[in-house]
Amino acid sequence: MHLISEWSDGVERRAENFRAVAYETPRGCAAAYYPETNVLVPLDSTADVSGTPTSKSVVLRLEKATA
Repeated sequence: MHLISEWSDGVERRAENFRAVAYETPRGCAAAYYPETNVLVPLDSTADVSGTPTSKSVVLRLEKATA
């Protein structure tokens, strides 16, 4: 499965070849390891006060990987 972040700047950010595993999380939520998925976060998207990347607020689209 490929993870693609949805962002307003029009740049496609992809993390490819992940395995989806079901966990008891709220519907519409996802979790992933970093730094493997850092590529999904725009570099200029940071928190207002701390300046840290907005890694906890990334909208994802899932795409089935083809063989």
